[in-house]
Amino acid sequence: MKKALALTGAAAMLLTVAACGGNDTASDGGKKEITFQTWNLKNDKYTPYFEGLIAAYEEEHPDVKINWADQPSDGYEDKLSTQAASGELPDIVDGGSSILYGLAKAGALLNLSQEVPDAQSDYYEGAWEGATMKGNGIEEGAYGFPWYVNDGPTYWNTELMQQCGLDPNNVPTTWDEYFEAGKTITQNCQGVYLATTMGSNTEDYVTAGATWMNDDHSAYTFNDEAGVKQLQNFIDLYNEGGIPPEALDSSWSQQSDFFQRGTLVAMAGSAYSAAGFKQNSPDLYEHLTVGPRITNDGRSASVSYELLGISSQSKHPDVAIDFARFVTNAENQVEFAKQASVFPSAQGGLEDEYYQDIDTSTLEGKALQITLEQVKDGYSSRPAEFTDANGYKYLQQQVALAMQGEQTAQEALDKTVEYANERLTR
Repeated sequence: MKKALALTGAAAMLLTVAACGGNDTASDGGKKEITFQTWNLKNDKYTPYFEGLIAAYEEEHPDVKINWADQPSDGYEDKLSTQAASGELPDIVDGGSSILYGLAKAGALLNLSQEVPDAQSDYYEGAWEGATMKGNGIEEGAYGFPWYVNDGPTYWNTELMQQCGLDPNNVPTTWDEYFEAGKTITQNCQGVYLATTMGSNTEDYVTAGATWMNDDHSAYTFNDEAGVKQLQNFIDLYNEGGIPPEALDSSWSQQSDFFQRGTLVAMAGSAYSAAGFKQNSPDLYEHLTVGPRITNDGRSASVSYELLGISSQSKHPDVAIDFARFVTNAENQVEFAKQASVFPSAQGGLEDEYYQDIDTSTLEGKALQITLEQVKDGYSSRPAEFTDANGYKYLQQQVALAMQGEQTAQEALDKTVEYANERLTR
């Protein structure tokens, strides 16, 4: 978010919070009225779910009126910033941690660890950690209730594995196994690549033992020995021909096409990619197997959480908090997950009977089972402050330059750390 806008928003929020209390009532028959804002969810598929959810809550709370607002995906972060700066931030806002980070830093969101400390036990450990922010002017705590979550397995083309000298019954699960597989492929096959993974995401480093930030989040540290070694492994793999040149373009989005054409041996996908392969590439589907995300510690670090933040400007924070907890309780999360092909982050959600009868003899079932395990025990390795503008895109650029021999692995990560650290204090 723009620094000036965030600061303006912070000042406006402080004045607004001081001027309003949590006991005001709206003109609608004396009801407490709040606004619940989502993004890109008001459509034919999801509208009936949310209308039913709101109606059920209002029936149990006749003194409350919930207004549901929805914003388009394009420009959503800028929209939130504008709403906060003008004192019009909705009572409940939907967003990922990197989107809510700017609001939290500006003082626009409530620290839920302080407001409702008992809420932490309602969610899986990794989910609450994903909502927790600290350092750089932010009081440590969770600034959103964990909502739905995504992750997925690694898909492997067993036919290509056999052709290139790999055992399809023993897919790589650690980074050493992964890079060794890449060498085998480049030695035995021409025009076939291992994957497009190349060290441009936080999980590529954290799962190899690098420390992304220090404990108090005052500095990035992923240019450590483990981080440099990991990037060098990717550079070597690229030079050996194990990564397609197209992957160096951060805007390139043809990974799935490459995989479906039989050019890639492996691809990270979602739990529900299997169904897409079955429909769009039935011949490929017959030669696919799945394994977990590549990691040295056995835990997926690519889990992505959606959150519901509570505005510090809310006139009815008690209602906003209660409704957000209602939306994100296990029962309601499971119901939404069924419709949206996502997963619940609330304790007990993944143990729901909906997820128990999984046919693991099918590719779809295996993919789902692996993802369930990853979501339950996994975490997000990307700190909320490492946004596209504050380091993520810059990392991709520097990695691409290192791949092309324009700089060393150490130089690429040193530059990225310096760039990102400069933006931590802005």
